[in-house]
Amino acid sequence: MPELPKSQMRKTYSTRKTLIARIKDQYDEQAWQEFIEFYTRYIYSIIRQMRISEDDADEIHQKVMVKLWAKIPDLNTEEILRFRSYLATVTKNEVRQFIRSRTRRVERENKAYHDDSISYLQSIRLPEIDQIAEEEWRVHLTNLALKKVQTQFSRKAIEAFKLRIQGISYEEIAQRVGLTVGSVKKLTSRVKTSFYAEVEQLKQDLQ
Repeated sequence: MPELPKSQMRKTYSTRKTLIARIKDQYDEQAWQEFIEFYTRYIYSIIRQMRISEDDADEIHQKVMVKLWAKIPDLNTEEILRFRSYLATVTKNEVRQFIRSRTRRVERENKAYHDDSISYLQSIRLPEIDQIAEEEWRVHLTNLALKKVQTQFSRKAIEAFKLRIQGISYEEIAQRVGLTVGSVKKLTSRVKTSFYAEVEQLKQDLQ
């Protein structure tokens, strides 16, 4: 998936409502590319966390995107308090349709007693969709924020920050990245401040 130029990223974050309004035009290719950039991984992650296989997840994800392309032009976005909740609902409905369709096929082919198809379908975590969506949204914001701060600091600073949030001591980090303990403390503190500020900004822009 091609990345947006970094100069466009903050602008797109801060104009989420404008972006949603723009994708109501199904043929605004740039708007849809931006939409895909910010939401497709979130949608795909929800599907995978519901214990959907990779191949089936790819198929469901494509159907969700097609459904969104068809539905959003008629959507009253002003009535949706959290657009991400709408995305989760569309995803859940598509997974339900997948389960119904696959179950009918299994029953039609009389495979229920010959393989684990039914067990697979029953293992899908459909009732947990709201919890899954909430957890994946936090992961999504974290990844977007980390991607942003990586453009603001040196490779060693980012590496030190990642090691620190894993619970690695300052002393060990200093040895790994080739910096003094004092430098590690200073850099990780700066990256942490920028990272959490970015997360909070994203919450405001994208919620």
